[in-house]
Amino acid sequence: MSFGQTAMALTNSDRGLVVDLLNQNPDPVKPGDVLEVRFSIQNARSSTTDSVVVELVPKYPFSKVSGQPLIENIGKLGKRYEDENSKVVKFELLVDNNVNAGQYPLEVLVYEQGNRNHASLKQEVMIDVDSESNAEIESISLEKLVPGKKTNLSFVIKNVGNSPLKNAMFSWDSTGDLILPVGSSNVKYINFIDIGENATVEYQVLTNVNTKPGLYKLDMILVYDDVEELQTITQAGTLENQKRKTIESKAGIYIGGTTDFDIVFVEQTMRGDYSFSVSNIGNNKASSVTISIPDQEGWSMNGGSNSVVLGSLQKGDYTMADFGITPDNYGEFLPLKFQIAYTSSDGEREVQEKELSVLASKPVVVQESAKSSGSKSWLVLAFAVACVAGFVFYNNKKKKL
Repeated sequence: MSFGQTAMALTNSDRGLVVDLLNQNPDPVKPGDVLEVRFSIQNARSSTTDSVVVELVPKYPFSKVSGQPLIENIGKLGKRYEDENSKVVKFELLVDNNVNAGQYPLEVLVYEQGNRNHASLKQEVMIDVDSESNAEIESISLEKLVPGKKTNLSFVIKNVGNSPLKNAMFSWDSTGDLILPVGSSNVKYINFIDIGENATVEYQVLTNVNTKPGLYKLDMILVYDDVEELQTITQAGTLENQKRKTIESKAGIYIGGTTDFDIVFVEQTMRGDYSFSVSNIGNNKASSVTISIPDQEGWSMNGGSNSVVLGSLQKGDYTMADFGITPDNYGEFLPLKFQIAYTSSDGEREVQEKELSVLASKPVVVQESAKSSGSKSWLVLAFAVACVAGFVFYNNKKKKL
């Protein structure tokens, strides 16, 4: 509304007072903002007006700001042609957070002090309120993706604006299509997100097992209708104010990370040690691998180290680890706990715990020694018999000659 229209609308020539809306700040005001309005009060009479009071009567979407008055006594106004026939007054109001865009009336009263019921002027000022919708991708559920492993990926989209979001379409793309959705497309539709609310879109994603570990970019696009609930009246009739908006953003997802291990009992060595096979069965390389047996019930170390350094294991590789351990009881399967520490492909130190059921058997060192001694005795005896037989054969042949 132009300045001239405002002045005309608020003029009461019968009472001789004129109120002009000088300005509103901000213009237009947004929901949740503090609105500052300035009025000029003029005396158009040929006589002085004493004890003039200006009062605002706020209605939705406007309300009182704590500590700020809504009534101002501007005192005396001079005659029509005098320099002191007008004064400026300022008020502050709070705009509701959930108001839609449009023009809203603000009632102004002007009266002599003590005579409010017979106000000299009672009018409404139209205040422009802008209600622009806005959205943001508030969070992503996934920071790290393991190659070859199907993983849930979800996006939380929040309406941080002041009007509802309608007909939203969300999509994402990864660098070189390294990350792809499984069982659905990368486009999801959301019918409605109310003010201050959020919506979650979910996917199942997968990346190739041979993807090189590293940080990869994820491009996200959100397109939606910014629909203002109020309607604009034109000469052609009623026209709905509707805008299509696009928000583009990006995030980083690390591909790589952890792996997995498998432990198998192989044998009990001749020295009595327990020998285990350790395999990298995951999809990532493991560096600086160390396997250890922590203190636990049922087993004790027999003087050796409880930790073995295995070095680096590519995916699919395996190696052996021997431990000198003694069970508390023999002849039964006992649980044996392991800890595997390694550096993952993203440089983080990880610890994985495993448990294996192992048959606790007595060392076979003595049995093997006895068997070995017995074999040596038989060899000596056989050698002696051969020597005696050779001597007898030689003597018999000599006699015949």
